[in-house]
Amino acid sequence: MEQLLSRPEIQSAVVPFLIALVVYLGLQKLTATAWLWALLAAFLGSAALINGLTLTPLTGTRKIILLIIASFFTATLLPWVMPNRNLQRRFTTIASQIALLWVFWAVLTRMDSAAMVLFLVGTISLVLVLEWSFVRVAEQPAQLHGAGVSLLLGVGLSTTVAASALLGQLALALAAASGGAFLGWVLIGNARGQTASQPVTVIPYVLAPALLGVAAVIFARLPWYALVPLALIPFAVSLVPQKTESRFLHALLSSLPGLVIAIAVALFVWQSSDSASGY
Repeated sequence: MEQLLSRPEIQSAVVPFLIALVVYLGLQKLTATAWLWALLAAFLGSAALINGLTLTPLTGTRKIILLIIASFFTATLLPWVMPNRNLQRRFTTIASQIALLWVFWAVLTRMDSAAMVLFLVGTISLVLVLEWSFVRVAEQPAQLHGAGVSLLLGVGLSTTVAASALLGQLALALAAASGGAFLGWVLIGNARGQTASQPVTVIPYVLAPALLGVAAVIFARLPWYALVPLALIPFAVSLVPQKTESRFLHALLSSLPGLVIAIAVALFVWQSSDSASGY
């Protein structure tokens, strides 16, 4: 069993997918945020296998794991404390940017003024685009999870081929977890009729790909411009017409645009890496 659980495909695909599916099926009659609890449980299990859940020393990767876990609790609990939707949107944007600064502050302080400005403009733009796009689809479960799965899959695959297996595994684990909750919705739907539509509930889908994507740009060889088409995945998914009553067809149609973009970007990064290596 120990050998089986040490395999990357088990840690970042099978385990999070199954945990998310089981938790979602167990909680979907109790709460509209069952998908958030499902993703949290799956990520905790997967992160424990991939990197462990110890906090010392507090490396950049451990900061990212900690912030992703915190984002799930925030998304689940903050609507009770801050019911105003406009305040939630501002909180999501500001909290995501502070999280990025905390993780990458040591790198940022070593940059010259021009590079620092570019970093700040780039990360703020990334967070704003993701937050705006995901809020557009927050009330549509198929579009929300179709965009989330595709975006995280794209970040995971691109990061892995850019020579950062650890960051890639974390992103792929979240993609698999999102896929497990998505399958649960396809099978039995949501007892509340829809996912919770509060803007802050999308913060895990905003913060996780932003943190992991920017980390891959800074610490690995992921080209910064690869994040541009990936960031547009939620918007592309939001353009899919919502005319079918079948949850299966709804899920399939909502996933296709994002999956095409995610795979295309990963292939581009892979080819670019091969060209740069000279092989």
